[in-house]
Amino acid sequence: MKMMKWALLGSAAIAVTATAARADDLGALKAEIEALQTRVSQLEAQPQASMPSGYSLLSFRDGQGTYEGVLPERNADMVREDSGFTMSVLPTADVAPAAEVSVSGEIRTALLYTDFLDDDNLDVAVRGRIFIKGKVDTAVGEVGGYFRLQASGGGNFSDYSESTNMNKAYGWWKFAPAWELMAGYNDNTAALQTGWDWLAATGPTRSFGPSNINNEQMRLTYSSGPLSFAISLEDPDNITTTVTSTAKVKTAGGLKTITLVTSTATTQDTSDIPAVEAYLMYSSDAFTGQIVALYQDDNFGSDDWAIGGGATIGITEGVQLTAGVIFGEGTSQYANNIAPITNDEQFWGASAGLLAHLSEDTRIELGVGYEDYDEAGTALGFGGGIYWDPVSQVTVGAGATYVDFGSDAVTSGGDDTDNDDSLEVFFGTWLRFP
Repeated sequence: MKMMKWALLGSAAIAVTATAARADDLGALKAEIEALQTRVSQLEAQPQASMPSGYSLLSFRDGQGTYEGVLPERNADMVREDSGFTMSVLPTADVAPAAEVSVSGEIRTALLYTDFLDDDNLDVAVRGRIFIKGKVDTAVGEVGGYFRLQASGGGNFSDYSESTNMNKAYGWWKFAPAWELMAGYNDNTAALQTGWDWLAATGPTRSFGPSNINNEQMRLTYSSGPLSFAISLEDPDNITTTVTSTAKVKTAGGLKTITLVTSTATTQDTSDIPAVEAYLMYSSDAFTGQIVALYQDDNFGSDDWAIGGGATIGITEGVQLTAGVIFGEGTSQYANNIAPITNDEQFWGASAGLLAHLSEDTRIELGVGYEDYDEAGTALGFGGGIYWDPVSQVTVGAGATYVDFGSDAVTSGGDDTDNDDSLEVFFGTWLRFP
């Protein structure tokens, strides 16, 4: 009986002790909860980083965004899909990005040998570029823009310029599923997107065959599957006119009179209305065919025009053959090594190229081109290069261009070549960031 009594007393003592310990634990837990609630209240009171109205997430990723509105670019000017970075703003709903901005840069540096006009030189040429493009979905369709900033120089004929120019700037509005309006400064609409100058000519040497200019324009494009059509109003060519005036001045004392002749050079558009340019294109993985046309009113002679076309054919996997030809009168929008020197000068030009991937990271470009202007002369060019891409941020290349000018040829810079030829050889690097 006595043993039972002591057992009951011991159990009671343990229960009291456990109850006291549980009470202490509950008190500590309560204190921790109160401290956590205080911290949450402090965080809620702090100013929050605000997103644009209606958006929930801002993200960054490597590479370019999805820009169907960006117009075709020459091979030497293209921005690689895996270069740069893209900032995307996601809407509150779980859908594709409603707004994107992509930024990338490239530095091209080349050791360039030049032999032209009885002058040979080995120098370093540099070109730096920053590309910015973006888009946003709106209630009336996608709206976007593209800017290219560039500074360049070096080589035999210039030093590097620290001034930066916006040498491309345009915007687009996809106002309907198959229709797009572009406005700004870009490659002219009637540019040949086939041939050497557009699909090759990666190196910093002379190109050959017909080329194209950048031009102020408003362009309407229709695209459905492999078929596309574009028409634009563009700034016409300009012309330099010289006005000569005379004046008679008497010398001191009026003993005799001197006739002074002065000349004033003025640059102006050839017309008061825009030029009309257009193209029709069929493009698939294996074949691309294009027809281009240009018409331009001319206040200083007959109206200017041009028509041409070309094609690119995939011979086998990784190998393409491309060619293009243009005929015209008066306009200088296709000038390359030769440009018209009279108002109504007729011309034609053509080029062809072979583009081949020797391996996954090595490719070659080989081509030939010809330019023929009735008064300015002729230029026959050959060229090629080999390029290695060990990673997407680096390209190493080497190549050469040789241009044979006709005896009456005048270069685009206006210097009589006197049958001098041009040889350029380069070794260069293309470094892309970030």
